[in-house]
Amino acid sequence: MSVDARPPARVLIVEDDPDIASFEQIMLSRAGYETRVAGTGSEGLQLVADYQPEVVLLDIGLPDMSGLDVCNAIAETVDSYILLVSGHSSENVKLTGLGLGADDFITKPFSGNELVARVASFLRRRERSRARDSEGRLQLGDIMLVRDLHTVEKGGLSIGLTALEFRLLWFLGEADGRLLTRAQILERVWNDVSGVPTRVVDVHVAALRKKLGELEAKLQISSVRGIGYRLDT
Repeated sequence: MSVDARPPARVLIVEDDPDIASFEQIMLSRAGYETRVAGTGSEGLQLVADYQPEVVLLDIGLPDMSGLDVCNAIAETVDSYILLVSGHSSENVKLTGLGLGADDFITKPFSGNELVARVASFLRRRERSRARDSEGRLQLGDIMLVRDLHTVEKGGLSIGLTALEFRLLWFLGEADGRLLTRAQILERVWNDVSGVPTRVVDVHVAALRKKLGELEAKLQISSVRGIGYRLDT
């Protein structure tokens, strides 16, 4: 346990290869994390609900269902960072996973040090975010973001956001109308993932615009061609 007496961070490993799962569990346990392992997608989804991990290490190739479907289900319901694991390194696979809510992507084979570093970077981001906002609420024009509920609210109406959508809108809101480049957004919201296609930002901005439109919010996410986005209230 760390010197500040907080419990170790929880990491769920969803991996059907027992050798790979054992390697991941050993490396993360040595780094001080609490770990559990699920061998199928359905078992992983059940453990996510029961275990409430801070980080999910998720293999794409699972025996009972696609890891991408598991990723989508987790991103829609739980505030966990998702690190996708795959033997594929194509841009399309990365874009699909990141578009479904993954936070990062690691390609087999990888070292134990790289794995631990990726997980540690997620948790550092979470601590910085908690330090910036202890109340968990952010007023943006005529809407309110509520961190604990992952919702955007206006005049008694409420719409749920995915974990990535929420972090993206919060980051845009904190910028107070400043233009943010896609690179800045990827660094903060996607944890500076190497090789992440910048258009994945556009996909999530489009989803946010649709949800804000459902609330008839006055604020708008404005785009500057070839550069990035800003939030106009």
